[in-house]
Amino acid sequence: MLKDTMHNAEQKLDQPVTLEQLIGKGQDLPSLPEIYLRVSEQLENENSSVQQIGDTVQNDPAITTRVLKMVNSAFYGLPNQVSSIAQAVSLLGRERLKHILIGSVLRGVFSGSDNPAFSMQVFWQHSIKTAIIARQLAQQTRQIDEPEAMFTAGLLHDIGKLLLINRFPERMLAAEEYMIHKRVDILSAELRQVGLSHTAVGEALMQHWGLPQMLVDCAGMHHETVHDGPHRHATHLIYLANCLSQYVPPLDHDETQTILDDIENWDMGALSLDQIASACQHADDMVFEVMESLGMVTLEISAD
Repeated sequence: MLKDTMHNAEQKLDQPVTLEQLIGKGQDLPSLPEIYLRVSEQLENENSSVQQIGDTVQNDPAITTRVLKMVNSAFYGLPNQVSSIAQAVSLLGRERLKHILIGSVLRGVFSGSDNPAFSMQVFWQHSIKTAIIARQLAQQTRQIDEPEAMFTAGLLHDIGKLLLINRFPERMLAAEEYMIHKRVDILSAELRQVGLSHTAVGEALMQHWGLPQMLVDCAGMHHETVHDGPHRHATHLIYLANCLSQYVPPLDHDETQTILDDIENWDMGALSLDQIASACQHADDMVFEVMESLGMVTLEISAD
């Protein structure tokens, strides 16, 4: 099977997939859970009480558990244990809870996407590490108004990959082999083997979900080196965080500089080397705890 895939990777795709075929009218697309939509509406409505929001979330015990685990994790560092959703809303605010909520439901949206050729745990580790770096860097710059939104943007930036893996696993595996064998970037490999890039698919899927345009733009532009438009600071930050997420701390000053020398336009965000190294270290420290809180860790039990 792998030999066949590598052989296919050498060949140009005869019938490329189009965005209309994947996300056009009448296509069966994954949906955000009803509870997410209901709670999001309540969080936007100032007339909804914290108790009403808590009651809605608690209709789904699994999501309630994930939200409370995330709120009580070291990632937020609250001084006292939070025991209810209503208390979480009061302490963290509606905006933060909204971003925690989407992380809590996201794993379930693609629960049927597991494929032996791809590691979902590796995928979520990269996404969450990118999200933590982006949030940490956003807290260090005046260019981003809502650092919490950058966590969501990082979490969702590669979401197009999940849909492509779900629908075209063999083509996506061929793209990965082609990228490695031919030493090309992942977008070029996907365009050759699938006909679509994961950035275009993620952008279209998030538009289908009706998510904020800033999140849509971050999904669509996180491999771009030049950023413009109303969300240029956010898209650049996700681009930078995505690049940095592959490196393993601790990073000293020289190591950080060497890494950044390979990231085009890294300094657009006016961030220092110390801030970047610190963000990478924080992400490395927190990534497993955040994954576990959001239900994205697969426990493997040895036969021994």
